[in-house]
Amino acid sequence: MISINDLTFLIGSRALYDEANWHIKPGDRVGLIGANGTGKSTLLKIIVGEYGPSSGSISMSKDLKIGYLNQDLLSYDSHHSILHVAMEAFERQNQLHDEIEELLKKIETDYSEDVLYKLSDKQQEFEALDGYSIEYRANEILAGLGFSTEDQHRPLNTFSGGWRMRVMLAKILLQTPDILLLDEPTNHMDLPSIKWLETYLGSFEGAIVIVSHDRYFLDKVVNKIVESRKGKLTPYSGNYSFYLEEKSLRGEIQKGEFKNQQAKIKQEERLIERFRAKASKAKMAQSRMKALDKMERVEDVDDDNPTVNFQFKFSKPS
Repeated sequence: MISINDLTFLIGSRALYDEANWHIKPGDRVGLIGANGTGKSTLLKIIVGEYGPSSGSISMSKDLKIGYLNQDLLSYDSHHSILHVAMEAFERQNQLHDEIEELLKKIETDYSEDVLYKLSDKQQEFEALDGYSIEYRANEILAGLGFSTEDQHRPLNTFSGGWRMRVMLAKILLQTPDILLLDEPTNHMDLPSIKWLETYLGSFEGAIVIVSHDRYFLDKVVNKIVESRKGKLTPYSGNYSFYLEEKSLRGEIQKGEFKNQQAKIKQEERLIERFRAKASKAKMAQSRMKALDKMERVEDVDDDNPTVNFQFKFSKPS
């Protein structure tokens, strides 16, 4: 579906990503996590083409339909009702609806077969695209995200940024993309809306990549974790709770490997120091020094686990 190959992304002289790799497969449900500043939101922007990689490549399936929710949408403005904005997701259905209305007006004075055939073709396509139910579907998703029937007829620009974000999420969900890229989707949501989104995503048939600090939400929705850390992308099979256990286990193994390697290095350094003092052993000391320099070093484990939030806000549309 999407392949990230040897991705390097530089900000000035700093490598936010350094030859990172990741393959997103159809049906994957991934939580993209990492400490602040490790490039999670930036990676989503690279995937959708807003930023270009310094080197490496992003390849994806032809005609892949991506739904991308990002925090920049907080400032989206429109004088149309939120129902209208959400229904903008149905581009072809809306186009057909307008064309059908024009043909119905035209048929009042023009009874030619050409007009009748055009009207019939448009109506058949509209029905095939489930055009008669799109308003109901928009109503349903907006209601799930916390909007009353009255709210749905209010202009978007009368709502605060957080509630506008919910409208943009509704629009993206109505587009039924092949993959959802959601950057902090539960920000500005109350608990009922989060629960509704968990259920909706649970039945979503496409792939999902979520950037979130909400541990409980990730545990409910994802079955894989990818950690952005030190310029690399490290996958873990399982939800966030599994990731914590698996990372702890990997850390213990790495600590043991580091400790053993450090002991070996010190031993080698003592031998080298002893051999260098003897002319007959100088060549052997030189050989051991080269081998030591070439040794692939195991890094010590540092504690930079990403933090998670446990706070929920309860509010009404404003």
